[in-house]
Amino acid sequence: MAMPVRKHLANNWGWYLLGGTVGSLGNYLYCSFATSKRRDALLKVVESRMPVNADELLELRSTNDVRTRQLLDMQAALLDCRRRGAVSGELSQRDLVEALPRALGRELVEGYALERMLAAVSESGGKPMRASHAVASLMFLSVDSVDERLRGVFAAYRHELDGGGRVPLAQVRELVGTLLLTGQVPLEKRAKERPRPFYLPNEWEELTADEAMQHVQPEDEQSGGLDEAALKRFLCSDCVCIWGECYRLAEEAERKKAAEQAERDRLNPPWWAFWRSKPPAAPPTAA
Repeated sequence: MAMPVRKHLANNWGWYLLGGTVGSLGNYLYCSFATSKRRDALLKVVESRMPVNADELLELRSTNDVRTRQLLDMQAALLDCRRRGAVSGELSQRDLVEALPRALGRELVEGYALERMLAAVSESGGKPMRASHAVASLMFLSVDSVDERLRGVFAAYRHELDGGGRVPLAQVRELVGTLLLTGQVPLEKRAKERPRPFYLPNEWEELTADEAMQHVQPEDEQSGGLDEAALKRFLCSDCVCIWGECYRLAEEAERKKAAEQAERDRLNPPWWAFWRSKPPAAPPTAA
């Protein structure tokens, strides 16, 4: 009686396993490489449209010694002019370029970089800005602490909200759009990954203000606006990361976590670190 013939797969299962493993690894490496190349290509396009880079933003801040209070005083002066009918309720690029030196009492150093930023807002089809929005967008100039700058952003809107406690979401969205246009959001945060099936490279798209607003907390969205704490939390979130602040917060959180872990290990060493255990203290001897 003839022996039954084994099927081809049963005879060569090892080769199939090897081929599948090599193919899966090759596809993974290709998808990783292609995804990275697509991200780099998008960031180059975004960078080419930015009116100023991060170094120019820092130079504008360090060379002009502007304080948060001076920017808010400029807003108060503009609002006073509006009440007297000297200016309209909305400000053009030229209005801001002329108002800032008056508020500072001197010409702005490297002012051409600021003019490029404001021109980018105008060229994007943006409407003339209200004083609150203009001052909030210029708050990066302040040499005060980040917390003080963020308080200034909220105070700028509060001046025109008649002391209201929340900034409307429409104005928050407008602010985020201006931050994106003027380069106040880190370049690497401007690209958002769009997952695809695991066997295809992922796509990358540029972050928009509408997409950023999807990260607003549901309770804040229901209330129709952001209070000071919520506005700070949103602007410093990993999505918006105003002035790169999310990186500093992440570093602080990492240092705090490491310090807490070190303290736990000191008080209760893990089993493998038996040499860290301290012998029990000897009882005090009688005098």
